[in-house]
Amino acid sequence: MTPLTPGVVLGHPDIQGKWPRDPEQLAVNGIDSGVFINELANIELLPRSLKSLSDGEKKSFGQNPENLHWKAHEQGPSPIREGTYRGTKLALTKAYDLIEQRFMSFMDVANFEPLVPSPLSREEKQKFFAFTNGSDGYPPHLNLAGNIPAAEEEKNKTQRSTLQPSDIFNKMRLLQLSSLLPSVVPNKYIREAAKAAAWAWFGSMGTPDAGTKLEDVESYNRKARGSAHREDIFDLPNVGDLEDWYSDNRFCQQQFTGANPTTIELASDSWIHHFIQAANAPEDSEAKQNITDLKDNCRESLYMQDYSYFREAVGLDPSAVIKSAFDEPDEKVKDSKSYRYGCASVCLFYLNDKGQLYPLAIVIDWRGTADRSVTIYNRELMKRKDLRSGSEKNWQKEKIIDEAHDWPWRYAKTCVQCSDWLRHEVTVHLTNTHLIEEATIVAANRQLDPNHPVMRLLYPHWQKTLAINAAARNTLVPHIIVELIGLQQTEAYRFIRHAYKTFDFKQRYVPVDLNQRGFPPEQLDSSKFHNYAYARCINSMWHKIRTYVQEMLNFDYPQPDADQKVLHDERIQAWSAEMRSPSGADLPSFPTISTLAELVDCVTMCIHIASPQHTAVNYLQNYYQSFVVNKPPCLYTELPSSLNDLLGYTEKHLVEALPMNHTRDWLLASHTPYLLSYKPGNKESLIVYAASKFRVYRNKTSEEDLVIAKATGKFYTALADSEEEFKGYGQATDDWGTIPYEVLSPEWNAVSILI
Repeated sequence: MTPLTPGVVLGHPDIQGKWPRDPEQLAVNGIDSGVFINELANIELLPRSLKSLSDGEKKSFGQNPENLHWKAHEQGPSPIREGTYRGTKLALTKAYDLIEQRFMSFMDVANFEPLVPSPLSREEKQKFFAFTNGSDGYPPHLNLAGNIPAAEEEKNKTQRSTLQPSDIFNKMRLLQLSSLLPSVVPNKYIREAAKAAAWAWFGSMGTPDAGTKLEDVESYNRKARGSAHREDIFDLPNVGDLEDWYSDNRFCQQQFTGANPTTIELASDSWIHHFIQAANAPEDSEAKQNITDLKDNCRESLYMQDYSYFREAVGLDPSAVIKSAFDEPDEKVKDSKSYRYGCASVCLFYLNDKGQLYPLAIVIDWRGTADRSVTIYNRELMKRKDLRSGSEKNWQKEKIIDEAHDWPWRYAKTCVQCSDWLRHEVTVHLTNTHLIEEATIVAANRQLDPNHPVMRLLYPHWQKTLAINAAARNTLVPHIIVELIGLQQTEAYRFIRHAYKTFDFKQRYVPVDLNQRGFPPEQLDSSKFHNYAYARCINSMWHKIRTYVQEMLNFDYPQPDADQKVLHDERIQAWSAEMRSPSGADLPSFPTISTLAELVDCVTMCIHIASPQHTAVNYLQNYYQSFVVNKPPCLYTELPSSLNDLLGYTEKHLVEALPMNHTRDWLLASHTPYLLSYKPGNKESLIVYAASKFRVYRNKTSEEDLVIAKATGKFYTALADSEEEFKGYGQATDDWGTIPYEVLSPEWNAVSILI
């Protein structure tokens, strides 16, 4: 966490000043740890020890401590009765900071992720590095209990190869602390700080979710933050600051440079056919004609976001309603259940040769067949725009609905954003970066010698990752993510496992992935793709990393027999086999590595996932998701069952479906992106890694050291050059003036998955 410095505000480095003499005038960005702990004790919120464990639970705990994370939550303290919105955000920040610190401390003392590694051999590491067996609901990951089979073989030895359950249970108190996060979120929020029972001295932010119109949350977002609390961490910019945040233009921009710019792809023939055939209403004849014309004349310019697989992924019947029950805090009607709803949307886009992306039609929730699913068309777009040229039609005589008040279409776009929240957070972010990278870390520690060239290359890109992931599995996922989405808990874990099992390692290599999704790397500099800044930046980063990896591995696998050396490298083959093995990482798409080129690609991918890919999908979350109505994690009313119902929707229907007036959910949905969006800073960036390594080796004289110094120096220069290169890609976008895309610039690009 960034410490509070006089006059220096996180996110506002240009603001300088002095400590105010009146504490009421201080913009408080954090809570002192001692004060926080004392207040937890005062209101009896300190974590409790687990009690009444059955013999089966004790055994399960010993096999994998994470099997009982639910028990810690079940026996944890009750949530605070009441508090302020602002105070709760500060408490959440401090609580999650403490949880991450605890897991980092554990990973250090347990030697899984030591601050300073012990000189252990691969054989010694294998005695305590082990994969889980899936009993905790997650894909294979590091078993915090250590290598149980290895320990069993050493029963008669004083020093066992794994920690005893009691060591974790009594001393580390990992699971007890995880119960703290949900406990600091109150059931009731009050507006006047003077009446607060806890956190009162931090002041009140009101409740930004309150209101009967979208205008109410827009007004709070733009005005109340700055005027009430000066410029501090709660005033960081977000997409709601833009007057047209809800527009088609902003909706489309987020497909290319938003929090998830990774899944837009060429539209399939089957979905194009659906959108043509479903346009049966007379009012949609123009849409039918337009989509047919685009299919016939520029098929390669039709794209889609396809979330239709959600029900299949979690094992639901195609016609089942996606929903999860919850108790509304401070509910007046007792014994009544409220529901969060999910949806499996599909959106069809057209990208013209000028790079303008248009949303043409949306299935708000695919339920297996066209007759059970509601499809809506962007009727006003079809009237207004000549899609191929991007120019306005002569539509003055037509009745045009103001985009801001086209509530059925705004609702449909909200469904797409809701679907994307789930896919982004659980698949693109959590699984495709955090969990996939953890699998490679565990397998590498088990199969690669510490001095193996691949291990030396990858180790710097694994800082903090194991601890961050363990904290997320035990707190963030079960107590925030699962409690914000429309899936039930068991369905949510199925969704994670489905994302993991369907991850195709080689097909996600950047050039392959871009080409398959309809963005050929060799054409990215054309006018058609100038707005896809993510693709242009990530493609460039892939090649910078790959060149560096190639130059580093050329020394250890020299020509002319480099391929044979790779093929007969037992440690590489063992690592690859463990990644694919059902008893290992269980990732069958991991490559069999028989050539130097395959090894270079594989190592490049590992660094890519840990560094630029995670950076790209992580550090923009706060901007796009803290303004919750832009991209909600769920809906609060059941989706309309017919097009006629949807066409009758008004602003009231949209407001009721959004997280508005659900303060607890709004707070969690808006603050979680903030917790995950700290910039890496100069100490933990990829470019500082390159500079540091170069400086260490530049004055050494051995042949290998000279190779390392030369390769790392070139890598640093390439990264330094990317500052202007990527700024140019950002400036080329149509939205640079309002939303600069800079997330992959050197100051943002983290060296590893740090948060």
